Amino acid sequence: MDEGTHHMDKQTALTFLRRHQPMPPDNQLTEELIQEYDEIRQYFISHPDPECIPLFLNSFGEGSGFGVYQLVEDAINIYSSDQVVPHLIEALRSKYPSVRYWCAQIAEYFPVPELVDSLQELLSSRDRDIRSAAASALEGINDRRVDSLLQKALQLEGDPDLYIQLTEEIARRNER
Repeated sequence: MDEGTHHMDKQTALTFLRRHQPMPPDNQLTEELIQEYDEIRQYFISHPDPECIPLFLNSFGEGSGFGVYQLVEDAINIYSSDQVVPHLIEALRSKYPSVRYWCAQIAEYFPVPELVDSLQELLSSRDRDIRSAAASALEGINDRRVDSLLQKALQLEGDPDLYIQLTEEIARRNER
């Protein structure tokens, strides 16, 4: 179909997302597919509908989606914590590392104590990027459990960059 001739509507958008839980990894991703995904992201920014929340949260394939995945937060952070957090708790426990990683990034926008348990599990992930995203999300949560979690993570952390990140986050929390 010609660019711009197909009209995006809610059903088309939701159907697409339901079919891609998650999207294919970057090395199997076509330009066409990620363009449609991005169009759907923009559609839901202009036509918010909470039905898209769990579908977006579980749509992240392996990789960056050619840079589009980091933009999905714009389609999610327009909703309230009450609407997002229950789905985020689930998605942070997804069997797909890519879903856990991107959802930990999105969790930074929803710094609520309800997310501490799910993010705590990610702090011991074998994937350093997931650990890093989980630590960043935890840093903003006002909950006394977080201090000891970050301290414990620091003691176990073998990655020098992440060690520095954790040290800085703990320092920032102590200044508050």
